[in-house]
Amino acid sequence: MDLQNAFDTTGKVLFGQPVGKLSDFKEYLSETLLPYQTKKSFLSGKSVTLTNPSYPADAKFISQDEMAQLKFQPLKTNEIKDIDSLLSAVRERVVFCGNKMLGRNYEVFDVDDCVDCTNVISSNNVYNVKNGAYNSFLREAESVFGVFGVPGASFCMRCFEGVGATRCFESYYMKEIADMYFSFNCVGCSEGIFAFNLRGKRHTIGNLQLEKDKYLALKKKLVAEMGEELRKKKRMFSIVEVAVFGRDKKKIKAPEIAYDSPVPPKVEDAFRKTSKIVLGKELSNIKSYEGWLLTTSKISQKIKGASGKPTYRVDWFPVLKDLPADRLLPLDEALASAKNAIEIGKDEQPSLQEVLSRISKKAFFTFEFVDGYNQNCVDISSIFTGYESYKCFDVTNSKYCAYTCGQADTEHNFGGYMRMLHSQFCINCFNSTKLNSCFEVD
Repeated sequence: MDLQNAFDTTGKVLFGQPVGKLSDFKEYLSETLLPYQTKKSFLSGKSVTLTNPSYPADAKFISQDEMAQLKFQPLKTNEIKDIDSLLSAVRERVVFCGNKMLGRNYEVFDVDDCVDCTNVISSNNVYNVKNGAYNSFLREAESVFGVFGVPGASFCMRCFEGVGATRCFESYYMKEIADMYFSFNCVGCSEGIFAFNLRGKRHTIGNLQLEKDKYLALKKKLVAEMGEELRKKKRMFSIVEVAVFGRDKKKIKAPEIAYDSPVPPKVEDAFRKTSKIVLGKELSNIKSYEGWLLTTSKISQKIKGASGKPTYRVDWFPVLKDLPADRLLPLDEALASAKNAIEIGKDEQPSLQEVLSRISKKAFFTFEFVDGYNQNCVDISSIFTGYESYKCFDVTNSKYCAYTCGQADTEHNFGGYMRMLHSQFCINCFNSTKLNSCFEVD
């Protein structure tokens, strides 16, 4: 199956009809990509895709297939007198590599950090993905377009951050959902449209529970409207529109930053231990190194939410960065708000715009997602089992981490950028697997 056929099939699965040429949706589907860079090879001028968005603008870049052309002589002993002379000697030799592909890949183009993929274009940090375009940080997925960070996704379009999504569109922050459209923070749900903060629900529209037959009849009408709008306009409104519908965006107040929590003592101990192992010198008071550790890292921003209580926003997330603070809640309050459902008359068949209008007055959002065991994870918005960590965006089966963008099965990790896997005792490391006692490794 070629990629256009896969896109057509996904359109039929989601909307009952193909929605057009995949290339016409490039701008729309790319909106959910995490920031990345596209540079020119200094050797050939060919395009080079790079997952990491933080490389210096004036650096040199090459494509992976050009590495054999680099022929640098080893440094001489008199060039390595101290750290300054070493940096001076290697500066002219520094070249960053993109278009990286590992394992077995077939029909992949404009990709970086691509492993064992088939029929994938314009994506970065993808593993075992089949039939996809405009995806980032995605693994074990098939027929996915504009998807970020949803392992196990299939037949999805514009889905973002979670685990396990099947036949979903414009859905964010989820775990094991299916047949969901315009959903946010739903777990174990299926067959829902405009669904917010639900747990284990089926056949809902605007959080209103419906009889199966009524739901399916109304679903058919609404998804057909979605498909027709996509077919004609090659885009449609995002889930953020639920939070700003009918409002003057110029009058929406900027978020108010909330207080920082103290650093857990065990995190301080872990930082001292890690710096001693990695740098040979014990560093203390991790807060004094916050600016340095956050140079390239991205974390959640702690703010005052709609109720006045502290919650989080992720101001570097595509699309979701535009959610206003007055629609954000802490997790417990967001779950409680799920009872705020719209009304639909017995014989009523509201349009998509009408349902949007009604749910816009009811829906709240949260960037807090907690699953599994959590012990003393402080000022962290997403936790999938975490222990003694501080000021991270995401902690998954990890412990003793701080000021990190995201990690899984990792410990003693400080600073750095997406995503560290199966690593330990690292400072300012990037997008790596199975590192041990490393500093500034990419």
